[in-house]
Amino acid sequence: MLNTHMTMAEAFQQVAGTRRNQLALVCGESRLTYGELLDRVHDLACGLQGLGIEKGDRVVTLLSPGPDFASLFFAVAELGAVIVPLNPQLRQRSLSQVLIDANPLVLVTDVPLETDSLELPASLRHIILAVENNGTHSTLEDLIINGKLESSSSTSTVEVLPEDLLALLYTSGTTGQPKGTMHSHRGLITPVVASLKIRDLWLRRPNLKSIGQTAKALARYKIRLLRVAGRPQTFLSTVGWHSITGIELMMQALLMGDVMVAMTHFHPRLAMELVHREKVTILVAIPTMFQAILSLEDFDKYDTSSLLVCGTGAMPCPPDLGREIQERFGCALHIGFGSTETAGGIAIPSIADSSELQATTVGKPLPGMQIRIVDEARLDLPVGQVGELLCRGESIMLGYYGRPEATSDVIDKDGWYATGDLAKLDADGYLHIVGRKKDMIIRGGQNIYPVEIEAYLTSHPGIQEAAVVGAPSAVSGEEAWAFIILKPGSMMSAQQVLDFCRAELEPFKIPSQVRFVTDFPRTEIGKPQKYRLQSDILKELGKDK
Repeated sequence: MLNTHMTMAEAFQQVAGTRRNQLALVCGESRLTYGELLDRVHDLACGLQGLGIEKGDRVVTLLSPGPDFASLFFAVAELGAVIVPLNPQLRQRSLSQVLIDANPLVLVTDVPLETDSLELPASLRHIILAVENNGTHSTLEDLIINGKLESSSSTSTVEVLPEDLLALLYTSGTTGQPKGTMHSHRGLITPVVASLKIRDLWLRRPNLKSIGQTAKALARYKIRLLRVAGRPQTFLSTVGWHSITGIELMMQALLMGDVMVAMTHFHPRLAMELVHREKVTILVAIPTMFQAILSLEDFDKYDTSSLLVCGTGAMPCPPDLGREIQERFGCALHIGFGSTETAGGIAIPSIADSSELQATTVGKPLPGMQIRIVDEARLDLPVGQVGELLCRGESIMLGYYGRPEATSDVIDKDGWYATGDLAKLDADGYLHIVGRKKDMIIRGGQNIYPVEIEAYLTSHPGIQEAAVVGAPSAVSGEEAWAFIILKPGSMMSAQQVLDFCRAELEPFKIPSQVRFVTDFPRTEIGKPQKYRLQSDILKELGKDK
């Protein structure tokens, strides 16, 4: 049984060792069984050990999702080393900054690097390629071959503990400079263990306590649920594995004994082809990806009857989009909620929840995750009132790498992590995310939560995406500006947007200004960087000096 007293390597070895002949990972032309992946992981660990990689050494990756990333992730875990997954699309300047901050011993990449223009840390000793090369660098395959030879003889073993550092994950940078979050083996396994407990309620072992939920889910999803109950699930990952969303998704599949279908790069039509061909049961994509999939003209030609759950997160999912996902795919919607600092999951819905709860809330806290809603004085607020969300559990990061002051700013002496998210709990214990604390706009003493206005704006058939940010005002202190991305072929004026707002929104929530843009400045996983939009506003107002 998977538990938080295991290291990552122990957990994977237990799962893979008991199902060696079962399909584990599909990516492009590659189809690996658990046995093949387990052997590859061990051989690669031996190969890395032959390079001199020891416990605590940092290994940076610039890899797309697939067998190379999965093999390296678990091989690094086996050695007690630390993996630092980065976005392969990072620009040279950003990459140099993170490399200097992380001080890695090894860099593994499947993208060409212009090392002459990179500022490399003095700690970096090896650059390993995941592709064929001209002989100037070693490759992952070289390491695996060498490791296979070395593993036949005696190799030194390393004592690795669940509380040891396993990963250094950089935040997505919605507020500026990314920070490295430190996560232990236990911290990364904890959300997987929690998800297993949730899944057992409806997928594996119904009992007297869960029979009501199982009955609700069965009534709603009928044959879809019966078809997959008690069997390995098939996940489709559309996101990069350098982010906490991607890493948790990979672990969810491979530590639960399921099948992981990975896309190296997202394309809406390919995603639908994979759902159709591989009989995917759990499709995970960020909201903007779902928008692209739903916009396909030939959407209905693909068979999606295998799907039980469409999962989304990483950025707000407007309720109207959530409802459309439920209707068009005919399955449950899970809007997961978490952050890099919490190793992913804080809360998630159940398939037993009503369609409306799935579209408008992020469900209830994961097993083992404690939450509080507090005011500015850190006093608990009653049900229904909006405040900052605090959480505590084994998945909370160990801290920000090399930044003890930044760590103490967000984690108090009792272990409560201040998420910076504004939220409320309803009477039934469901969590509603209202927005980011730093995004909240105070206009004439009235609190405005941008996510509410954004959700309303995107309910308009001509608006694809909206970002609402605060701007200084001499009269009211702050006012709201709306940045709008229109759907292809749609035409709207600022006045039409404002008229639409006046039809339903309270007067103080109506934006003062509307700006149409072709796209937002975004983080690597697609979140709008609102601080850059605010910077544009200050420049327009002449207040950027």
